[in-house]
Amino acid sequence: MISKAIRVVIALAFSLFMVFLPCSSAFRNQLQAEGLPAGQTAAQPAAPAVATQPVPQPVVAGDRMGQRNEVLERETAVSLKEQELKKLSETLATRIQQFQDVRKELETSLEQKKKDDAEKYKKILKVYKSLRPEEAAALMDKLDEGMALEMLNQMDTKTAVKLIPLMNQDRVLKWTRLSLKDK
Repeated sequence: MISKAIRVVIALAFSLFMVFLPCSSAFRNQLQAEGLPAGQTAAQPAAPAVATQPVPQPVVAGDRMGQRNEVLERETAVSLKEQELKKLSETLATRIQQFQDVRKELETSLEQKKKDDAEKYKKILKVYKSLRPEEAAALMDKLDEGMALEMLNQMDTKTAVKLIPLMNQDRVLKWTRLSLKDK
């Protein structure tokens, strides 16, 4: 099947690849950082301090290994960034959910407060309706103008008719103008 010559060529190519692999620039830099001269491995004993020249590297193999290392570093960096983005996305989703929960609670609380205020307002109106007209008119004249006019709007016609002649006439006229303007 595979001829003997092809097997020899493959074995030779593999041997050359293995010989040049530990001499890549990253490996050589690691050895130099460990204090070993270029071309000497950690398993080899230190040679006497004879001036040795580094083994020339084929440009193609070194460049490929350098490019491969750069690609691996970039892939690792991208992977780390993706993990960081995923964590941030999860954190953001959690915070959004928390804000939505708080918003729902606030809306519910606001609705309850409006209901409570409406009940209080109805109670106050009942109190004013139960008072004698002179007393109710005197109290309404002491209220803020906006409140007094709103109370007149909420009262039934029968009660308002009793109060109008006894109230401050400027307020009554203003209430009349506002009521007619709305229609």
